[in-house]
Amino acid sequence: FPPLVKNVLTASKEVASLFLVVFSIGVAIGSMAINALLKGTVSARYSPISVIVMALFVVAFHLTCKQWTSLEGDALFDVPGFMAQPMAWPILVTLLGIAISGGMFVVPLYAFLTTFVDKSETARTIAANNIVNSGAMVAGSLVAGGLGSLGIAIVDQLLLSALMCAG
Repeated sequence: FPPLVKNVLTASKEVASLFLVVFSIGVAIGSMAINALLKGTVSARYSPISVIVMALFVVAFHLTCKQWTSLEGDALFDVPGFMAQPMAWPILVTLLGIAISGGMFVVPLYAFLTTFVDKSETARTIAANNIVNSGAMVAGSLVAGGLGSLGIAIVDQLLLSALMCAG
């Protein structure tokens, strides 16, 4: 969030913190919503539709960020200044949608992982999953850095994320 908020939305680190708060709340809402839909059972049946919805929200987030009017020079929006902009709410709503659908996607997968693995293998399986996730985050960071060095703006890199979600 910090590079996107600063370089695309010309906003302060406090706005980046607002994005993290909205995202965290969204994941919590998504996890509670999926629990209500599944009525306490462990199933990944809603994960495919959740990730497709997440891809749609990522595209919407990209489009709303592209419509943002940046400040000139070194000035940055503070939180009140950011919230006063006409595109602030659409950006926050699409971010919330990404987080809710993301929570609905990932929470059942972790529950599935911990429930259907033999108890003697649970810790090892979670550790292996964390290693794979960490490797994917490093690879994603390297790809983003490479795309950035090729001149592809961070806001346009969101479309790659959407494509990967759809895949």
